[in-house]
Amino acid sequence: MDRTGFALRRLGGLCGIAGTVTIAAAMLTSQTVAAAGNPNFEGILSAAAPTGFMSSPASYDISGGPVTVDFNVVATNLTGSAHTVALNFSAHHILTYNGANVSDGQPGQPGITFNGPGGTTQALMAGTQSFNETWGAHGSQTLSLTYTFDACGYYQLDVWAPFKAEGRDRATLASGFIRVLGCDATPTPTPKLTPTPSPTGGVGGATPTPDGGVLAATTSTPSTGAGGGLLTLGALLLIAGAGMLVIAARGRRVNI
Repeated sequence: MDRTGFALRRLGGLCGIAGTVTIAAAMLTSQTVAAAGNPNFEGILSAAAPTGFMSSPASYDISGGPVTVDFNVVATNLTGSAHTVALNFSAHHILTYNGANVSDGQPGQPGITFNGPGGTTQALMAGTQSFNETWGAHGSQTLSLTYTFDACGYYQLDVWAPFKAEGRDRATLASGFIRVLGCDATPTPTPKLTPTPSPTGGVGGATPTPDGGVLAATTSTPSTGAGGGLLTLGALLLIAGAGMLVIAARGRRVNI
């Protein structure tokens, strides 16, 4: 028996299996991260992925006028006590992605499937909604929220609470990404970015201060996202596995 050929066939098969599993995991990660709920919101709530809207790269059309986007979140109290939580619902306009200007939503292009805010710069849009919601012990509530858009672009939608700890200024309950197209050919001027104070309030019934207006763009660390990296790794494993199997098959024919 050709030990080298046997080893190559075995290793190639293992690489193929690993590549398939990795690609499957990447697809699952991409689908869940693009619209995600926090399973442990400060030890109080668990949120399912938000529903009711079309995730980017699918798009809303505002050629006939503004569109109202639904954002529904089912959240469950993880504790045996009632809690009132002060929350905000906001939209950020995504200005750049990995250094490229995508503020117009890229009409005529396939669009972006976001795996999170990595690689983006964003500006907070006017119209942040602040509200309180009460959960009974181990109870569930559905947050039914809406936001109206009249300008094209990519947007990140978030339900969150101010929370200053461990270098963070907020705790996010649920997030999603949408795309809006259908503007006329005349470019929409980019809003002037002026800083405004961060919202106050938090968990436990305090009412946060509304934070209307546009915040200065914030930059996050560029990233291709977990899904993109896993897809690349999976493809490399499949290619390597196929190469090993081809080499083993050729060696076997020569030996015969």
